[in-house]
Amino acid sequence: MFSSLFAWLTAAFFALVTLLLAFESWALLTGNKPITDYVRPAVHSYPGYAFVIAVVVGILLGRFLWGPPGADKFLAKRR
Repeated sequence: MFSSLFAWLTAAFFALVTLLLAFESWALLTGNKPITDYVRPAVHSYPGYAFVIAVVVGILLGRFLWGPPGADKFLAKRR
């Protein structure tokens, strides 16, 4: 149950990131103010929070791309 919930939350997170990147691209192409202009001052004001968010995003990205520990042994047994 938990792995299914985690998978849905991870998929929702990456869908949100995709939408934010699409907005960033649209803003840069049309000359509007991009998200970067809001994020950069926040990172300079709160570097500790920015570091924690970067670590969490890195952990989620690593988990999503490379899977849980021991998954390679499980897949090798299935073959």
